[in-house]
Amino acid sequence: MENNIIDIPANEENLQKLIYEESLKQTALLEKQTTWVKKQTIIVSALMLVVAIVLLVLSIQIGGVLEEANTAIDEITVLTHELNTILEESHITELLTNANALIEESGDALKQALEGVDAALENVNKIDIETLNEAIADLKKVIEPLAKLFGR
Repeated sequence: MENNIIDIPANEENLQKLIYEESLKQTALLEKQTTWVKKQTIIVSALMLVVAIVLLVLSIQIGGVLEEANTAIDEITVLTHELNTILEESHITELLTNANALIEESGDALKQALEGVDAALENVNKIDIETLNEAIADLKKVIEPLAKLFGR
């Protein structure tokens, strides 16, 4: 920019010429400012249009996602209700209680069977093998003459 101090001419004609030149400079500066303001307005408008389009696209997509989410929530609700119904109808608690009782009864029966096996083993262990062998030998002696009598 030029100096802010202006030499004021002594005559009126030079003063008018100077005022005219200054007004031309100011007009040129105002035209530049107007051009820049127009460019800025166009840029801001374009950006606002882009933002509006992006917001519109996002809102449409979000609407679709929300519809899908609502559908999924509805399906989950139906499945939960069906599972509750199945659980109520199956009486799973009663089944588990009955299974526990059956396991306990089976355990008791197995325990009794093992006790019977233990008793049988004790009886087998009480058998005197030598005495049994002698008894078998004695029985054989008694049966041999009878076998010969019948031809065997």
